[in-house]
Amino acid sequence: MTTYIIISLCVLTLLAYIFDLSGKRTRVPGVILLMLLGIIVRQAAELFTFAIPNLRPALPVIGTVGLILIVLEGSLDLELRREKLPLIGRTLFAAIVLLVLCSLAFAALFTVLFGSPWLPSLVNAIPLGIISSAIAISGVFHLAPERREFVVYESTFSDIIGILFFNFLVMNEEYGITTIAGFVVQIGSVLLISAAASFGLGMLLQRITHHVKVIPIIAILLLLYSIAKKMDLPSLVLVMAFGLFLNNLRLLDLHWSPVRIIRGLIDPSRIAGELVPFKHLVAEVTFVVRSFFFIMFGYYTDVRSLADPSSLMVAFTIAGFVLVTRALYFRITRIDAGAVLFVAPRGLITILLFLSIPASMRIPGINEGLLTQVIFISAFVMMAGLMNESGPDRRFAVSHST
Repeated sequence: MTTYIIISLCVLTLLAYIFDLSGKRTRVPGVILLMLLGIIVRQAAELFTFAIPNLRPALPVIGTVGLILIVLEGSLDLELRREKLPLIGRTLFAAIVLLVLCSLAFAALFTVLFGSPWLPSLVNAIPLGIISSAIAISGVFHLAPERREFVVYESTFSDIIGILFFNFLVMNEEYGITTIAGFVVQIGSVLLISAAASFGLGMLLQRITHHVKVIPIIAILLLLYSIAKKMDLPSLVLVMAFGLFLNNLRLLDLHWSPVRIIRGLIDPSRIAGELVPFKHLVAEVTFVVRSFFFIMFGYYTDVRSLADPSSLMVAFTIAGFVLVTRALYFRITRIDAGAVLFVAPRGLITILLFLSIPASMRIPGINEGLLTQVIFISAFVMMAGLMNESGPDRRFAVSHST
């Protein structure tokens, strides 16, 4: 049995790697192939009566670790420069506006279709309103740098803001000035914790002399994320802050008194030497975790629910509204987005938030079958849009015409 398990894990890993390599040529999102692989594995296991242990309870754990690593990997590629402030502002505004519009529209749709109260409808709608950075970031490697950065910032902001919005609704029974004030305090608290944690982890990365140093840093980051989440703080901010800190240590050369004090404790040149292997290991671990999450989700997907015509209509409505809303937004804001218009997939974060919806707020009509349909449709839309992108020589621009 042990030998068969090892063989199976190795084969699945190699297939996931082949999907990742082929995606760079075919532009087919790997998530589609991974979920299909999971579905095929289940059908094969049932056909040959091969007993597989129930790993479904581990799905949220693997997904959460994958989300943390994906955000960390994305933030490690972001550079904070003065000339990029307009891009950061545009992506933040786009993430907020599109998330709010989609969530409100989907909540209204669920209220009409399923007759559920407004609050449960909104809680179920938010996961479907969030762009999945897990799929978006990995699928735009061939775009121009400006467009890749737009996708990284927008999808990461969408994840963070969506989680904040979702947790705010789920964790509070009443909503008022006191609740909002407490929420603002939580955000301020996590920003302070993020600054201290980033500084501490940076010093640790610099001072560890043992040949094993990346895994302990990641383990501490996961621990801090879990503690912050247990304290009902927006812990994903902490992960993004650490990645931004490591990739922007050149800012410590600024002649600002607090920065000069930190500069005396951290040597950017030493950390820069550790940053390349750190990025490589994070990328490889992220690949493994993300791949097995989507394989497992595909395995536990009810195939019959994928063909349900009523949920298919809802799924196409959701995907269509996302595309139309993005097109109108980019037109109104005069952003020549090109293929970025189609990069709004739903995926890992959608599944994770759905699994964390309290039982009292669940809507029977919103199930894993509908989520899988939306994920597939949005991934195919992204694939079709990216196939029409000519290459990295195209420019990402904002029209300045009046």
